[in-house]
Amino acid sequence: MVGENAGGEGVRRFSDVTDELEETGRVWLRGALIKFDLDRFGDICAVEGKPGLRLDATTDLITATGGNSTLAGLVRRLVPNAHPVRFVVFNKSDSSNWLVPWHQDRVIAVAEKLDVEGYTNWSNKSGVWHCEAPIDVLSSMVFVRIHLDDTDEENGCIELAHGTHRLGFIAAGEADAIPDRSTVETCKARRGDILIVKALTLHRSKPSRNDKPRRTLRVDYSNAQLPRPLDWWAKMRAGGDG
Repeated sequence: MVGENAGGEGVRRFSDVTDELEETGRVWLRGALIKFDLDRFGDICAVEGKPGLRLDATTDLITATGGNSTLAGLVRRLVPNAHPVRFVVFNKSDSSNWLVPWHQDRVIAVAEKLDVEGYTNWSNKSGVWHCEAPIDVLSSMVFVRIHLDDTDEENGCIELAHGTHRLGFIAAGEADAIPDRSTVETCKARRGDILIVKALTLHRSKPSRNDKPRRTLRVDYSNAQLPRPLDWWAKMRAGGDG
């Protein structure tokens, strides 16, 4: 999965990449996927006319992102013992366009709705139960964006506010003002780039201004063990460690 370009960068960067992730809330792995794997992810994530689709934990997805996959190996060097817990594909284009304001990701996907202390704001999305998790669980999580197309500010790439993952929970009414006091990164990417982001990092995306597609597969990873009987949805669907 890892291309020649990314392999060299990976060897150079992983000595201090954990510090970079903790400081800024994000790490880039540029050119990390070869064409074969990009085509494979493209086939798995093929959606038409839908802005964001939650994907089922199919055998193909689990094989490509969990277990002994190269992607999981890269993530586990930053988050030991992490496993994939949610999959979403975004397909921003001229026919499917949107704006997302500054926000944190505080929702996880679980196997079933259960009354467990600290897990609140339940909702059912596409048949999957989601809830807001405690901060210790969210602090252990990263989301990984696999870029299947080139993306920049013209076709709605995401923006990150560096360091905001260290601020704890941020009220929705305060989210717009905080990036003014942070370094904001416009996350331009090429096809094959991987972006790993701390889950609590403030981020947003603007609408696309052209007709170029912006397909991105997002995989959430965590090494947290949920309190029984609660369990991760993807782990349950995969029938094991994931």
